[in-house]
Amino acid sequence: MKTCSKCKETKELGQFYKRADRDSYHSWCKSCKHLSGKEWNMRNKKRHSQINNEWYEQNKEKHLANSRQWYKDNKHRKLETTSARDKRCVLATPTWADRELIKELYELAQKLTEQTGIPHEVDHVIPLQGAIVSGLNVPNNLQVITREENRRKSNKFNNHTPIGR
Repeated sequence: MKTCSKCKETKELGQFYKRADRDSYHSWCKSCKHLSGKEWNMRNKKRHSQINNEWYEQNKEKHLANSRQWYKDNKHRKLETTSARDKRCVLATPTWADRELIKELYELAQKLTEQTGIPHEVDHVIPLQGAIVSGLNVPNNLQVITREENRRKSNKFNNHTPIGR
């Protein structure tokens, strides 16, 4: 048992991180360290992003190996999120949407991938489930971009991107 110097609660040793530099535990419990880290990240968004990008550039192979292992261990969770996304796409596609044009955009992404060797994907300019605004699964809300750009954009809406080019 150990008492957290932050929240003053007495907890099991498993609730504290083990120190790498010596044979002891940190003085703050995992919950307090996690909360403190989240608060720092919110106050220092640019720095946090810079640290993450630097780590990723230095550890791409390690990250990819970890991702592959996570997928292998959690296939059921990945299938669940994929099914949920597919369902959102169906619900976000109005009856008046030009489904043939949507299909053509996905075919274009596949064609560009084959021609250039660079993976391309269809991105929703305004995400289907955005924090600020949610878009529709319609042709003028779709764009073909590289997978790298799409991952960087994530589920964010860049209001500087022209819609319906």
